[in-house]
Amino acid sequence: MVTVYTLMDILHVLVGGVWAGWTVFMAALIIPAARDGRLGVEALTWLTGRFARFSQIAPVLMLLTGGYMVSQGAITDAPLNSLQGQLVVTMVGLWLVLSALSNVASRWLVAGIEPGGVELAARSAARSFYVAGGVALALLFVGGWL
Repeated sequence: MVTVYTLMDILHVLVGGVWAGWTVFMAALIIPAARDGRLGVEALTWLTGRFARFSQIAPVLMLLTGGYMVSQGAITDAPLNSLQGQLVVTMVGLWLVLSALSNVASRWLVAGIEPGGVELAARSAARSFYVAGGVALALLFVGGWL
């Protein structure tokens, strides 16, 4: 029998994996393709819009599912008194950073398309996406350690 806790755990890992993976995908493939002129305005705007929307929904789902698991005793000690608690606190911090970076980078990218074109917009937003991709990889590492 599947419990609510198990469903929350599955949803938590699934949303986290999709969000982190999509961030790395944007940084590793979409931004370089746009920077090199291989993506048009419509494609880049659509992809970035979908990514931005998911990057707004994912933190809420992560907070709700993670909060439920913690309330059910996922962490038995005070968060900073155990390695597991420290990893959870680290992940929360990284999720906050990823949320800010992914939303800011998406806004910069879309806002820069009209005045400067796809290539210039991708160049100006690239650094934020690369940092977000690094944070996403760090999250996957910490999550795997947990």
